[in-house]
Amino acid sequence: MFKQTRRRLILVNSIVLLVILLGFGTFLYTFMQHRLYSQADETLQHVKRYILQEQQEGTSEWLQSYDDNYEQRTVLLLWGKKGELDKELPENVLNDETIGRIGQLPRTDALQSLEVERAAYRVLEVPMGQQVTVDHQSMYVERVQLVYNLVREHEMLEHLRRFIGFGSLVSLAVAVLAGFFLAHRALIPIQSAWNRQSQFTADASHELRTPLAVMKLNLERLFRHPKHTIEQESPHISQAISEIKYMTRMVTQLLTLAQSDANQLELKLSPVDLSSLLEKTARGFAELAESKGILVTAAVEPGIEISGDPERLYQLLVILLDNALRYTPNGGRIQVEASVRGGQIYTSVRDTGSGIPPEDMPRIFDRFYRGNKARTRQGEDGYEGTGLGLSIARWIVEQHGGRIRVSSQLGAGSQFTIQFPMGRKRMSD
Repeated sequence: MFKQTRRRLILVNSIVLLVILLGFGTFLYTFMQHRLYSQADETLQHVKRYILQEQQEGTSEWLQSYDDNYEQRTVLLLWGKKGELDKELPENVLNDETIGRIGQLPRTDALQSLEVERAAYRVLEVPMGQQVTVDHQSMYVERVQLVYNLVREHEMLEHLRRFIGFGSLVSLAVAVLAGFFLAHRALIPIQSAWNRQSQFTADASHELRTPLAVMKLNLERLFRHPKHTIEQESPHISQAISEIKYMTRMVTQLLTLAQSDANQLELKLSPVDLSSLLEKTARGFAELAESKGILVTAAVEPGIEISGDPERLYQLLVILLDNALRYTPNGGRIQVEASVRGGQIYTSVRDTGSGIPPEDMPRIFDRFYRGNKARTRQGEDGYEGTGLGLSIARWIVEQHGGRIRVSSQLGAGSQFTIQFPMGRKRMSD
C-alpha cells in the first residue's frame, strides 16, 4: 500500500512541477518574444520617423545618408508609380521571391508580419509620393517599405526554447529523485504509525477473542445442562463474570489510549498534595496485599505538592501498584517512595517480585506487551492484566511533563521511577 502511495506522491509532485515549469517557460518565452518583436517594431518606427522628418525638411539626400549608416537588418524598398521596384537599399540583401511577396502586402500604416522560406520579416510602409535623389540620380518614389529581418530574434527564441525544454527535463528528473526521497521520508512516520495501529488492532482483537470464547463456552454449558442448579454451575458463571470484568477493564483502557492518541483527553489541573495521595493509595493496596502475605510500605516526604490532574495521578499510582502486586510473590515487599531533590520530584514504586528480563526492558511500555510469558493474562498471583496499564502510565506521566523509567533484575524485583518538575507547564492537550 505504501509503495503505491509513494509512487502516487512522486507522480503527482512531478506532474505539478512539470506544469509549473511549462507554465513558467511559456510565460518566459512569450514575454521574450514580445520584447524582441517590440524592439524590432521600435526600430522600424524610428526609421519611419527619420524618413518623414527628412521629407518635411525637403532634404533630397537623406537616402544617401541612410545608406552610408546602413544597419544590415533593415532594408528599404523604394517603389515607383507603376508598382515596380526602383531601388533596394542596400542592394542584393533580399532575393526576388521575398521582394515579390513583400510587394504584394496590403497597403496599410500598420506593421505586418511575413514568413518566406522559413525566414520572418516585419514590414512597415511609408507613403512618399515625391522626387528623391539616390546615388546622385533623381527618381520618383511612390512609397517606401521598411523590412526588418527577424533572424536574430528567431535564433534567440530558438535557443530559449531549447534551454526551457532541456531545463524542464533536468528539473523533472531532479524532481522525481527528490520526490522519491521526500516521499520516503514523509511516509516513514505515517508507515510507523500505521504499523503500530495495525499491531494495536491485531493485539486488541487477539485479547478480546479469548474472553469472548471463554464466555461463549460457559454459556453453552448452561444450555447443555438446563436442569443444573445455579450452585452447580457457579464455577462457570463465575468464570464468565471474570471475563466480563476483564473485557470491561480492557475496553476502558483502550478508550483511554484511543482518546489520548486523538488528543481528546484534557487534564483538569489543580494543586495536588502528592504526599497524601501516595500514602492514601499505598494504604488501600496494603489491605489487599496483606491477604497475600505481601507488605506494602510508604516512605514519603511530607508536603510535596504539584499542579496536576488528581484523577490521572491516582490512576497512575494504581497502575504501578497493581503491576507490582501482580508480579510479587507471597512474602514479598512493595515500597512506595517520594522525595524532592534538585528542584525535581522523584516518586518510585519498588517491589521484590520476579523482575523483568533484559530483552523485555525496551518494550515494557508498549501496548499489550507482556514479555516472554507467552502473552499470558495473569501474573504470579493470578491477577489478570490487559497489557495496557504501563502504556497509560507513561502517557499520564508525559502529560504532566515528567519522565518514567524502569530498572529491574531477574529474581530481585523491579523499580519504576517517575520524575516530575516542580514548576510544571502543561506540555500538550
